[in-house]
Amino acid sequence: MNKRLGDNFLNFADQEYREILSEQQGMTFKFKLKQGRFIHTFCAGQLLYKIGLSPEMIIGKELRDFLPYDVAEYKETFYHEAWQGKEGISYEGEKGEIFYLASLRPIKQSGTVIEVIASCVDITERKKAEEELRATKELLESLFGHPVDGICVTNIEGIVIRVNHSFEKIFGWTEEELVGKSVSSLPLNMKSDIVEISKQLQKGMNVISFETVTQRRDGEMIYIHLTMSPIKDAQGNVIALTGITRDISERKRSEDFLRKADKLNVVGQLAAGFAHEVRNPLTTLRGFLQLMQSKENWNAEYADIMVAEIDRINSIISEFLTIAKPHSLSLKKYDIGIILQNVITLLEAQATLNNIQFHVQMESSLPLVKCSEIEIKQVFVNIIKNAIEAMPSGGEVSIVTVVQTNYIYIRFIDQGVGIPETLIQRLGEPFFTTKEKGTGLGLMMCYKIISDHNGKLTVNSIVGEGTTFEIKLPL
Repeated sequence: MNKRLGDNFLNFADQEYREILSEQQGMTFKFKLKQGRFIHTFCAGQLLYKIGLSPEMIIGKELRDFLPYDVAEYKETFYHEAWQGKEGISYEGEKGEIFYLASLRPIKQSGTVIEVIASCVDITERKKAEEELRATKELLESLFGHPVDGICVTNIEGIVIRVNHSFEKIFGWTEEELVGKSVSSLPLNMKSDIVEISKQLQKGMNVISFETVTQRRDGEMIYIHLTMSPIKDAQGNVIALTGITRDISERKRSEDFLRKADKLNVVGQLAAGFAHEVRNPLTTLRGFLQLMQSKENWNAEYADIMVAEIDRINSIISEFLTIAKPHSLSLKKYDIGIILQNVITLLEAQATLNNIQFHVQMESSLPLVKCSEIEIKQVFVNIIKNAIEAMPSGGEVSIVTVVQTNYIYIRFIDQGVGIPETLIQRLGEPFFTTKEKGTGLGLMMCYKIISDHNGKLTVNSIVGEGTTFEIKLPL
């Protein structure tokens, strides 16, 4: 009776064990060596079905019965090693798009292997990750090895880990000479504080880009554009820094050449316009002098006209000299709001006489702007005077200041006659003006002053509704 109970218990335990194995995510199988053939005696697990097999296709069969001959022959080499009693035998298998790792363990009785049991785990996701990692590594190696830009990778202490061939060509040092050295100790003559930039990147800033002048190994000074960014691990911690350097010396030389060419072009335009503008009053003066020579009596009206023409010549020459005279900007930090308010106060009387009101929308506390107070005042005066003259019947001039990111915008909006779109692009040309008695030199000066301050002057206008002059200045 006890023996029967014991047998029932063992059968029950064996059945429960088989059910547990059949529900496992992996796969378990066993095999024995019978008449020189490795015959499978057991196979279960969800992985078995994932690779398109079933226990009926495995149990009682050898590898060649359900696998291609070459695959079966390859796996039998591991079966032989395990049957010989070797421990730690494992191999990777593949069926369709499923990858698995099989580990074989020999079961011994009295020192003799009587059976081998194998456990398999699904490594498909790991394989995909490895493949993605390999492809990413190949891509990075390709990007690192072949670009025109120089790439330098450092650890968070600024010690060089690796540089590419382009970096070597730009600066003249080899990778062997740079690796292991601190970036700040290299004779790159960079004015920016690399250590401080590294701290900013480690604190969360993603990218820092700037242009600077630096020195090659041979002492030649070159212009570079440097972009620095952090390299983070899966947890978001900064583990390294990368700097991408582009040699922009040739571009700078081209820009200098074009700038000089532009200056020569402007000088030519100024000279032509100046000659044309001065010739007209001179012709008038010459005509009146000829009249005076031919007549005995002097007409006082002639004198008034001649004085007016001489004043016009003087005005043109004064503006011409203002543009032509070389000067260096004296930049200091000023409150644009105060400068603007002073200009408004200065022109308020003239506006009132012309039936014009100022409507000012200005923030109470504006950030300081590095500028030349005299020149910025000159721009404001010129633009507001233009707005007043554009409204012969009166109206309102709105003055609005807006601060966005690293810039301040000052907008002057009038209700004047407006400027045709075809003429807006010509504003700022010497001696081009929409005013009857203007020279165009005042607005040309405005464009030049704002450009010298690294800002931008733009004009938008609708005929019959008004014009908006917008000045953009860096903070």
